[in-house]
Amino acid sequence: MIHEMGGTLESWDAVCLQLRSSLPYLRYDTRGAGLSEKIVGETDIDTQVDDLTALLDGLGIDGPVALAGVAVGAAIAIRFAARQPQRVSHLMAMAPAYGVAAENRSKVLAACEQMRRFGVRDHVASLLERGWPPTLRTDSARFREFQLRWRTCDPQSFSAIFRMLATLDLESDLRQLPPRSILVAGRHDQVRPPAEIERLGGLAPQAETLEVESRHFMPVQNPNWVAALLTGFVDTNQSAASLYRQHRDLC
Repeated sequence: MIHEMGGTLESWDAVCLQLRSSLPYLRYDTRGAGLSEKIVGETDIDTQVDDLTALLDGLGIDGPVALAGVAVGAAIAIRFAARQPQRVSHLMAMAPAYGVAAENRSKVLAACEQMRRFGVRDHVASLLERGWPPTLRTDSARFREFQLRWRTCDPQSFSAIFRMLATLDLESDLRQLPPRSILVAGRHDQVRPPAEIERLGGLAPQAETLEVESRHFMPVQNPNWVAALLTGFVDTNQSAASLYRQHRDLC
């Protein structure tokens, strides 16, 4: 399980509570996040993939795994699957990051510099405005915990990950995804809306696209449904759409 930019392995807490009796799982803090080594200077998506490879190797996990990632975590999962298809049996990419439009790149890079120099607090507010809009913050305690976790992010690392997104290109990777792959869009996601996920799905004809009743940070916002989809997706040959219909009441 690979968390979002600004998140930590704790982003999967509520999902893991649902998986304890059904699936063995592994989650980790990506480079720059949580208790992992912080980033000095630049990073890129392949360094993040190398970290995941080293983690699996270090734990002696050499057989195929099911990867689940959200946002930047989904981008890492997609690049890993493209580079090492023999190690991936299933892929579940929720609101995957895929880069920044050329016309917005200079604005993003300027924001990165501001974060690096002055911290993440102001930018966290604007990012959460789109990923978890105020009108959809029905669980105020869960949102507050998530917000505070973001505010503790290391500014250098957060800025480096954001800069990584400015030049990220996953189009060729999407064409190499395993047959059991799904790209999941949140109907209320203003960061990566369903139309964008549908476009990415067009670049990965072997993958299924699915629109769900969620926002951007699905493992935190809809953990029961994410756990149900993961379990069903890995344990059965049902389509993601069929699984969603069965478990839609959990959203």
